[in-house]
Amino acid sequence: MNRKQKGFTLVEILVVITIITLLVSLLVVLIGGLIDRARYAKTAATVKLLDGACKTYKLDFGEYPPDSKKSSASLHHHLGIERKIITQKSDLGANLVSTKPPIIDWQRDMLDDSKGIPDPKTNPVRVMDGFGQAIRYQIPGKYNRNGPDIWSPGKNEKDEYIETASDYDDVTNWAKEY
Repeated sequence: MNRKQKGFTLVEILVVITIITLLVSLLVVLIGGLIDRARYAKTAATVKLLDGACKTYKLDFGEYPPDSKKSSASLHHHLGIERKIITQKSDLGANLVSTKPPIIDWQRDMLDDSKGIPDPKTNPVRVMDGFGQAIRYQIPGKYNRNGPDIWSPGKNEKDEYIETASDYDDVTNWAKEY
């Protein structure tokens, strides 16, 4: 009886399963790295946006946004509401005021919505980074000599400030890495 059987042997099936498992493992590692890089890029873009917006605020009002909320919620409030700017004094002695739109048109994914619907006037909330951590804001700046300190603690959630720690991953406006 010499009949040929159709199908795969157990060894062939195990080899194919092993190869597929190895390829999937490699793909998971690569995707994980890409996701972290995307989160860092989003965080750096947010820090850069806030830094530029604070400079615009200073041009309009002569000072950086105050840290009245003791968090980045101050930035959500001051940079997200209409600005009333004194443009000049009239001949009658009264100030002429112009109204400008908010400096930042906030996107929902930039804000902490755990405390209700974010609104710069009635419910200012913290500005979030790409890792879901609150952006830090300090005025006057301790590390940024030309303005406020704006930073994210990064993936490890530690405020390290300077690049000496082995797991340093903060995104700051004073290191100019963005």
